[in-house]
Amino acid sequence: MKVEKAAVRPFLIKVPEGTLMTDLKTFQQKALELGAAAAEIIQAKQITIDERVRLKCTVPRCLRAGETPNCPPYVPELDVVRKAFAKFSWGILLKTHLEPIEAYTPGSKQSKGEEQSLLFHQKSGAIVYEIERLAYKYGYHLAMGLGGGSCKDYLCRGLICQFLDSGRCRFPLRARPAMEAMGIDVVDLINKVGWKSYPLLGDLSQIPCAISVGLVLVY
Repeated sequence: MKVEKAAVRPFLIKVPEGTLMTDLKTFQQKALELGAAAAEIIQAKQITIDERVRLKCTVPRCLRAGETPNCPPYVPELDVVRKAFAKFSWGILLKTHLEPIEAYTPGSKQSKGEEQSLLFHQKSGAIVYEIERLAYKYGYHLAMGLGGGSCKDYLCRGLICQFLDSGRCRFPLRARPAMEAMGIDVVDLINKVGWKSYPLLGDLSQIPCAISVGLVLVY
């Protein structure tokens, strides 16, 4: 099924259940058309916000911590995130596959260097952006997309964050916090939908596939 272009709707405050489920299936199908390896309709209550996830941004310290407004310590406090997410009921969880894994691993024989590894989350981030826009067009004015990894990597290719430097983001509509930066236990969530992820360490030939995950909260 190919998603057809739809006219812009008025913003929706109350959505009939039948309309909502039809729209969610449309967003799911669109994610697949855009290149997602899989996409699932999830209930927002499946999302776990965990302080330990946020803490992993600094223990051990992520190279991007403090380097973008979408990374700690600039992202919202987890109590604010919990309260906001509690007001959502449904979302789209999507993943992309990174193949071959070695091409995105700095220092490997197949890697093109640091620049290629910066693009690990580029495709999933682009799909999140398009699904959020589509949901907004369908009238879901509070639809919110979250990516994987740092926007500084896949959008600015590692350049100094212009927003923190001058107050003007290079990609104000595309830059997103990573799911982990918002405290989301991504491993827990993908296991709930039956996906698997692996640590990219050691003998990469033993790993079936590397994935990048994105989320769009719809309603």
